[in-house]
Amino acid sequence: MQDPQNLTVQQAIDIALQHHIAGRLSDAESLYREILQTAPNQPVAIHYLGVIAHQVGKNEMAVDLINKALAIKPDYAEAQNNLGITLLELARPDEAAASYQKALAIKPDFAEAHSNLGLALQELGRSHEAFISHRRAVVINPQNNHFWVCLGQSLMALSFASIDEDLFRDLLHLINQPNVVRPSFVVQPIISGLLYNRSFSDVLEQMDATYADRAFSYGEIARQLSAIPLFLQILKLCPISDLKIERMLTRLRHEMIREMGGGPVDKAGIPFAVALALQCHTNEYIYPETAEESVVIQRLESQIKELMEKTLDVEPSLILALAAYRPLDGYSWAKTLRDREWDGLIKEVLVRQISEPLEERSLRPRIRRLTPINNSISRSVRAQYEESPYPRWIHTTLSQTAKSIQGVIKGAPLHFDLADYTSPDEPEILIAGCGTGQHALTTALRFKDARVLAVDLSLSSLAYARRKTKELNIHNIEYAQADIMELARLERSFDVIECLGVLHHLENPLAGWRVLEKLLRPGGIMKIGLYSEIARQCVVVARSLIADRNYASSPDDMRCCRQEIITLAGGGNEMIKKIISFRSFYSLSECRDLLFHVQEHRFSLLQIESDLALLNLKFLGFEMQNQRTMEKFKASFPGKNALTSLSQWQKYELKNPDAFRGMYQFWCQKM
Repeated sequence: MQDPQNLTVQQAIDIALQHHIAGRLSDAESLYREILQTAPNQPVAIHYLGVIAHQVGKNEMAVDLINKALAIKPDYAEAQNNLGITLLELARPDEAAASYQKALAIKPDFAEAHSNLGLALQELGRSHEAFISHRRAVVINPQNNHFWVCLGQSLMALSFASIDEDLFRDLLHLINQPNVVRPSFVVQPIISGLLYNRSFSDVLEQMDATYADRAFSYGEIARQLSAIPLFLQILKLCPISDLKIERMLTRLRHEMIREMGGGPVDKAGIPFAVALALQCHTNEYIYPETAEESVVIQRLESQIKELMEKTLDVEPSLILALAAYRPLDGYSWAKTLRDREWDGLIKEVLVRQISEPLEERSLRPRIRRLTPINNSISRSVRAQYEESPYPRWIHTTLSQTAKSIQGVIKGAPLHFDLADYTSPDEPEILIAGCGTGQHALTTALRFKDARVLAVDLSLSSLAYARRKTKELNIHNIEYAQADIMELARLERSFDVIECLGVLHHLENPLAGWRVLEKLLRPGGIMKIGLYSEIARQCVVVARSLIADRNYASSPDDMRCCRQEIITLAGGGNEMIKKIISFRSFYSLSECRDLLFHVQEHRFSLLQIESDLALLNLKFLGFEMQNQRTMEKFKASFPGKNALTSLSQWQKYELKNPDAFRGMYQFWCQKM
């Protein structure tokens, strides 16, 4: 490299930026400082010294330096944007939003500033404005996946009051991109938008239970729905958590097999038939089935089996009809069927219903067994999840930018105080109860250079997780079968332990939590998810109904129970009505987890406070998807330390009983 003294200021800045972009922060900082010896008021060098200060966690210094650059060059859009990023890290979202707006006043097509403004507005609880900002970012730069991830996150809390073709296009593009957004989190906003599609709303009205006796042509309806790609795509990706649409799909499925014997199937309706078969497989055939349908399905099974034995062609419509009622991988002829030559959309169904389940079966024997499973409750829980791995998922949200532990915990939107904590270079992380892998994958990509051990009781769940991890080409996760109660024998320790929705299914949750605490390194961070006693009162009522009616956890009993709950909710039972608003109500394994679990404990925040003290863990704060809850709490309890006061949160929850209806999800630190 040339001697800096022989370079022009611009040449020196260009070289410093090359170092900076390559991550050689020390070299970049030295060169910026040399530039400032020659040109003390050079705004670019001052600005990027501020950016480096932010990158190494010196955010107050970063604010001072970037403001100094802006005093010299007020129209410096990039500096305003980076000032906003730093202010957001300092938990000053209102000031951050103002900085982003100044950047956009200077440079209206600054896509990154639009996206960052959206993040600040989300943190302020201004969901609709945040969505508009993120949408502007993707319109300006549709190639940037991070902008689409942010758009998906801002969509979760919305309900549309109107929609146009451009928005339909953007929503379809969003959910078509793999692992940019978790479809189950945005299904409700998408449905709210679909209601403004005239063709869709007409079909929905025609299928309404009020007009259950009205005659209609399945073929005609299938053609209409096949022309609505946004609806087809969301059907393929996740359970549809809407009762009116469930009734529509149940009726259409019934009419589909009734019309099958009436002659050739209209190919224009095939896209809908494919989407329906995939929806039914993903929700594990949760829709009620009549005796008439069962008889037709038995005939259909025999017909396909005979055609296969005679090596004759099988009409795709027959396969799609059966796939809407039964999983195809359970038939002896499944692999032979898959290996035939197929054209068109039916291949999607064969991959999802045959190839993927067969791959999971091949993976099961290769999963390492870390511990025995001796506890009787653990054995019962394992049996449940072997039968009902939870949940089935197609796409999820995967982080685009990994950060250090300190960067995640101290940065937006958490802003937790870690005092003098220093992040390890290669953190070791334990996911205790990883289920089907979404959690493990999210964490593995959230923390920079992490090595993740993900354990679960269920081999079925672990095989699903391994298949998806292999599919995504992610290599820093090891999956193994283990019981939390036996993990002490690992003789390992971890920098981060995450255990969400698991401890409350143990025989003794505190004993299990104590096992995890002993595996956590001094100063280590732990994320825990526990059920709320207050928020789950509707579940308590439903579980009481299940016990009174003697419903078992068989698929048939769960379907019957769901119909009774739907009837009671329709009759005005307000507590039961809350059950049908849970996303988990719309998939068989998730419904089993919600209402039929073999073991469930619930907690109060004061009980959690007591348990944290017993375990010598410091409460850091809640992690929430919906920032409006956080903003409402701050408005009610504006004190400096309120966010880490579980007694204050207890008061808030008593007034807002649905605030933690999913789970308490919080971070704590080993003292």
